[in-house]
Amino acid sequence: MLIEIVYAELNDQRHIELDVDEGANVAACLDLLRLHPMSKDLGLDELAVGIFGEVCGPDRLLKGGDRLEFYRPLIADAKTARRLRAKSQTV
Repeated sequence: MLIEIVYAELNDQRHIELDVDEGANVAACLDLLRLHPMSKDLGLDELAVGIFGEVCGPDRLLKGGDRLEFYRPLIADAKTARRLRAKSQTV
């Protein structure tokens, strides 16, 4: 079954399609992804992973057409960033 894998940074987006066995879980997909040349330098073990915006663990079973997403750490907390923008506009 085909699984779509996506990862985005500020200036780099990666989109990989992997063919995994029926009944594979996230961990099996990650093992297969580590062999893919486009996944080098991603630091897969340090990133949170999810399916269609929902964070999940390595035991989660995949279905055909799932989009496995990697989430990098936030640069700034959204609430703090909003507060700083509002403060700079009231000058």
